[in-house]
Amino acid sequence: MLGLSYFIDGTNFFSYNDINELLNCMFSLSSVSEGCERIVNTAVSANIIIYMTKEYHMGAAPSTVIVFAYQAATNFLPIFGAILSDALWGRFLTISLTLFACTIGAVLMWLTTMVQTLVAEDCGNEDQNSQCCHSPTTLQLFVLLTSLVFLSIGASGVRPCSLPFGVDQFAHWSGTRKDRALKVLFSWYYVSMGGSAIISITLIVYLQDKLGWKIGFAISVAIMALATFLNIVTSPLYIKVKPQKSTWLSLVQVIFVAIRNRHIQFPEVGSGLQYHNPGGLEVVVPSRKMRFLNRACVLRVHTDRSNTEVLNDNSWNVCTVDQVEDLKRTLSVIPMWSAMITSLLIQQASFRVLQADTMDRRVGTTKFQMPAGSIAIFEVITFTLWSGCFDRFMLLVVQKITGREQVLSHKQKMGIGVLFSIASALAASAVEAFRRKQAIRQGLENNIYGVVNMSALWLAPQCVFAGLASAFGSIGQMEFYYAELPKTMSSLAMALLPLATGVANIAGTMIVKLIKVITARGGRIGWLPDNLNQGHYDYYYFLLALLSMAGFIYFVACCYWFEEPAPIQLVEPQEDETDGI
Repeated sequence: MLGLSYFIDGTNFFSYNDINELLNCMFSLSSVSEGCERIVNTAVSANIIIYMTKEYHMGAAPSTVIVFAYQAATNFLPIFGAILSDALWGRFLTISLTLFACTIGAVLMWLTTMVQTLVAEDCGNEDQNSQCCHSPTTLQLFVLLTSLVFLSIGASGVRPCSLPFGVDQFAHWSGTRKDRALKVLFSWYYVSMGGSAIISITLIVYLQDKLGWKIGFAISVAIMALATFLNIVTSPLYIKVKPQKSTWLSLVQVIFVAIRNRHIQFPEVGSGLQYHNPGGLEVVVPSRKMRFLNRACVLRVHTDRSNTEVLNDNSWNVCTVDQVEDLKRTLSVIPMWSAMITSLLIQQASFRVLQADTMDRRVGTTKFQMPAGSIAIFEVITFTLWSGCFDRFMLLVVQKITGREQVLSHKQKMGIGVLFSIASALAASAVEAFRRKQAIRQGLENNIYGVVNMSALWLAPQCVFAGLASAFGSIGQMEFYYAELPKTMSSLAMALLPLATGVANIAGTMIVKLIKVITARGGRIGWLPDNLNQGHYDYYYFLLALLSMAGFIYFVACCYWFEEPAPIQLVEPQEDETDGI
């Protein structure tokens, strides 16, 4: 058991009972629910573009727009799930409802392969021109898009609530023991994220590619049905923290009172009781950053019916200093959050799946052929290995060398992630330029289904860089938001990264549409035609690199500007006990 304790945390700190509780939490609802949801949604993200282009006979650009929109919804909706969880439903109920929605989405996706009226027309020979095939009917496209909507709703509650729900299970722990337990939980959470993606991109995508879409989508249905069943059966075993409606209400109150008090003057230092500090003798003065919000906690007096001056401390007339500082902390993360959006663009680029589909996907000298949708496995493995090994092994070595407890700050991790995203985009541009030249040399410029004599493993470096970008940037963001935001808003902290990813999806969709419109003017082929060999997808990747570079400059500026609001602590002078004697 001591060996297991060292494996989990790198120390022998935890007791036998502690290890049991840790293992129960790591493999409980918080891990199983999100693991199953991510397996299904990641498989859809990785392979749905192949399903739409080959089975629904849609073009590369329209299919990519749908994938972008689906990924945007999957990452944008968790912000609403977090708000509902923190303010109304609670984490367990939110997870339960959205798990059911995800199951409905998986069933609808499976029905598009089973119900005759929902199955797209079979064009027969794959090599024939896709323009000879009819587009999907309105009903077929409606059911497919509806399934994607339900899958996105499933992610909206499971992703922001699973980790905070796991943290809730340690509510009865305290001190250093709790801090170490949460560190272990976070570390294993990152590994489970990567592990579920590995299962999805390798096993599920492979089964879809080799055994057909019917069996592949049926497996997704079985996975979600199992997760929903376990959620119901294990419900009595977990601690369910009630939602804190007052947290969100207090933020609204601060904004309302600050606007209402916009004309009042700030009190002078030393003028007596100035700011609302309920209870205790300690006086807390709000920080000077975002000073206009300080008006919300300035105490005012009014005269009652007996002409006696009394303090007006109604919550809709004056807020506490703590309420004001909570809102400042929430608003302070927005610039840092926005600075990371451009670095996420390259991670949303689904064109590499289409690139892999035109390349030699054999692994070594064997006959095994890697599915095109599994090319992202290099990104996922990199993320999983780095996030799992960094805290357990590499960090301990670096700490011994430097003698510092914290080797990299949250902002430094985020900055390194941005740099790796730039490297990923540049590598993608270089590889695509070489792939296109090779295709032209082979005479495949007009052959949309031709296989270029070039290994798909050339796409691995950009995937590795993207994995490192996630391992540093994404984890750095989650830790930064969780540390800065009030603990009663932990679901929101977990939803900010998916929200940034969703915004990046929307921005990616707009970029693709603008490039397609601008570069295809005057009857030109443009950068992003359906035939990759005729376009210039390398220019597209280089544009993403330029945008990431601009984002890095903005990130550095935000780091310089950002400063955690820290209220000044003053001690209320106590009255001399000898007075009056």
